[in-house]
Amino acid sequence: MKKVLAILLLFAWGSLHARGDTLNIAVYNSAPYGYQYKDGSMGGLMPELWEEIAGELNYRCRYYIEDMSGLLKGLQNGSYDVALGAISITPEREKIVDFSHAVNPSGTGIAVRASSLKGSFRTYWRPILISLLRLFIGITTLLLTAGVLIWLIERKNNQHFRSGWRGLIDGMWWSAVTMTTVGYGDKVPKSVLGRMMAMTWIFVGIVLIALFTANASSIFLNTEMETEISTVQDLYSVRVGSVAKSSGAEYLKLNHISFNCYSSVDEALQALVSEKIDAVVYNTPVLIYYRHNHYQNEVKLANRELLKNNMGIAFPTNSPIVEEVNLILLQKITQPDWQNVVYSYFGEEF
Repeated sequence: MKKVLAILLLFAWGSLHARGDTLNIAVYNSAPYGYQYKDGSMGGLMPELWEEIAGELNYRCRYYIEDMSGLLKGLQNGSYDVALGAISITPEREKIVDFSHAVNPSGTGIAVRASSLKGSFRTYWRPILISLLRLFIGITTLLLTAGVLIWLIERKNNQHFRSGWRGLIDGMWWSAVTMTTVGYGDKVPKSVLGRMMAMTWIFVGIVLIALFTANASSIFLNTEMETEISTVQDLYSVRVGSVAKSSGAEYLKLNHISFNCYSSVDEALQALVSEKIDAVVYNTPVLIYYRHNHYQNEVKLANRELLKNNMGIAFPTNSPIVEEVNLILLQKITQPDWQNVVYSYFGEEF
């Protein structure tokens, strides 16, 4: 069986060489992972990486710019030997082509207009106020409990805690000033049980005030401004855009979300900025790149990704060159030079 497999691989490799030792490479036109210069040459993160791999393996390459639909069809019918660019590894694509090891973390994210965040009560102040309200309710519940207990203990033998609802208010007053360590001394428990209760409440009050201060500070420091549109549920009620045949379009179709289809991510983001749509769903790293380089003050990315996956190099099913490409690929992407190249495209946002 092993001999048969080896013969088949050699035959496939021989067929590849019969075409003149030149690989046909499709590049998905989506910056920064792949694009074409005016002189016809290819640029971008993935072509740069592939050139290093091809040099190591002595491949000669002929490049073609493609959209996602043409790229996948070309791999299926044998027109292309390799496909490069912003190609996310998804279950739908894995059924029809093979992939290399993951090159970069990827995912499907949401971009919205940055202007929609300014002064937003819903996305910034409301989460803060809700968190503070929860703290306040918890502490107030304990304060009321302490006030009722001290009133029940002292009301019969202490003129400071009168009977009836006025005495209950006296208990609340005592509980509040004791917890906050103000301690006016106008109301003092006299019974042994009441004083034991007071000592306990003094220490509990110190801890509660410390916890409230710490939690309130944490809420203000850690609360990030979130976009109005950040989950899949939000997308059903807004105008959404994506790029044809992209992982974003696949995600929207899978979740039965209607959307406007654009020929490029730049076109979709232009529609977003001009308020023709409310959100763009697309490959997260590409959205980061466009925001960093072209729409820094106009576009904001949601804090949560809709879907996480990885990006890789695509091949026809059962391609004979996948394993040797993977070996060189893993060596390249673990080197500091690769991280420097990634940083040059994305900055610190990636």
